[in-house]
Amino acid sequence: MRPTGQGLLRAFHRGLSASIICLCSLVINGAGSAAHSAEKGDIVWALTPLPPAMLETNGKITGYGVDILDWFADQLPDYTHHKEIVPLARLLKTITGAGTFCNIGLNPTPERQKILHFTHTILPHLPVSLIVDASRDHKLKPFLVENGQVDLDLMITEGKLNGGLRSKRSYGPVIDRIVHDHKDNPRISQIGNDANFLQLIALGRMDWTLYLPAEAEYYRRTKLPDTVFSSWQIAGNNQLLPASIACSKTATGNEIVTAINAMVAQHPDMPWTKFYSSSLSNADQVRYQQALKRYVAGINDPQSQQVDQ
Repeated sequence: MRPTGQGLLRAFHRGLSASIICLCSLVINGAGSAAHSAEKGDIVWALTPLPPAMLETNGKITGYGVDILDWFADQLPDYTHHKEIVPLARLLKTITGAGTFCNIGLNPTPERQKILHFTHTILPHLPVSLIVDASRDHKLKPFLVENGQVDLDLMITEGKLNGGLRSKRSYGPVIDRIVHDHKDNPRISQIGNDANFLQLIALGRMDWTLYLPAEAEYYRRTKLPDTVFSSWQIAGNNQLLPASIACSKTATGNEIVTAINAMVAQHPDMPWTKFYSSSLSNADQVRYQQALKRYVAGINDPQSQQVDQ
């Protein structure tokens, strides 16, 4: 039996009502999903290739710095974490752009604190050291002071040792001052790339260079695994250096920094530093553990000297 005109009208109204109910349901469900997404903020970790803290291989970045940030990210499950490789030259511009970005290793300065949130120190690490071929350690004996540290100024002034430094690099205020005082010394070569300094030392073309200990061990492992190098503390430059996490000056960035500071307070032994320690030579691992104990006990004041990225 075919429906009458009135029946067709009633059927249309029923269909329209069902469509409206369905549409309302979709809108409500969609609003709920949007609210849930808003609760879970997106964090982009801007990572700069700086071996061995961060190494880029086939579009993927690894290293002890990535392991450390992953440790913290795992404790922040209410946020969605992404990683993005950003060249050092574009780092500040990127992390101050739209959205919330975080970076590990960028040190706070008064200027940066105006545009970024910074955590407390999350990685106290060994300072720049003097690196020589272990077979030539005896050449440093005339320049050793208390606790077996090297008087770098005396070594450059009175020694006949050839050194290599990376041009335009800051080694921290203590060493930069010494380097500046000897900027015209013909025995010091300023070279644009320091990746091959250990090979030059092994070949006898240089006697010494300056590296962060983890850098020196990285180049040794990758380029000269069968050669033994010594890492010497420099007098007046023996305190651990600070490394922080910086986040965008947004509400979410502030939340991340606050949460990480709380984690640091809850874990005074800093278990995530094991990733950094594993990047050091055996001798430097021992030195680091001793220094870290003093730091945790409040003996060290790392804010007095900084080596920037």
